[in-house]
Amino acid sequence: MKALLFLFIPFLIFSQNEKIEKIKKLPKTEFEKAFNDSIVNLKSLDLWNFIKSSKESGIDIDKFNSNFITRLNNSEWPNEMYFLTNILIEQKTEKEILENILDKKRNIWDTGEWSEKFWKLVRENNFSISENSNYSVNEKGEKKYRLKQFLEEKIKNNEIGQNPILQLDYSMKNYPENQLLETLEKLNIKDIQIIPKDKCIGLFGKRGVDGMIKVLTK
Repeated sequence: MKALLFLFIPFLIFSQNEKIEKIKKLPKTEFEKAFNDSIVNLKSLDLWNFIKSSKESGIDIDKFNSNFITRLNNSEWPNEMYFLTNILIEQKTEKEILENILDKKRNIWDTGEWSEKFWKLVRENNFSISENSNYSVNEKGEKKYRLKQFLEEKIKNNEIGQNPILQLDYSMKNYPENQLLETLEKLNIKDIQIIPKDKCIGLFGKRGVDGMIKVLTK
């Protein structure tokens, strides 16, 4: 699958190069409209290649700052949010604007492999994004969980029970009954996500009665 993707990317870049050369020949008003439409409508990978090709062809993408802000504000994918945030940082976008968007859309980026990348970006740029009370984040974007507090909160809120399913690095992991905390304390944890009871039962039936805890390790 990865091999196919790498074969496909050069074709996408070539296609975007052709598109940009056509756009550049348009009168100013039509050029700006076509460029704006591309920012709004292109899918994530196409948009990344379009921006890359635009910069290489000498187009001043800073003129479209407000359109990139709108796209980031509407984004639903962490990879897209990541490269758009970096572009907006390069454009010296007002910090408060980026802080507000990142804070509002934390449920999208503060998860899985993307969490550390974003937190590192937050730390490097001194963005004011409040941490979850259940973990702290260092300058590298790495989380340190307060595991006992985290589990107690999730159990108290009825998101998980005492013995939720444990998914460790994308594989199911057995652990001794009522020893979830002891099991997690032995791991070098990168990120934790919860699938609550009601959703987990729909996925796993009776097996999911206590919900699921998904753990990524470093």
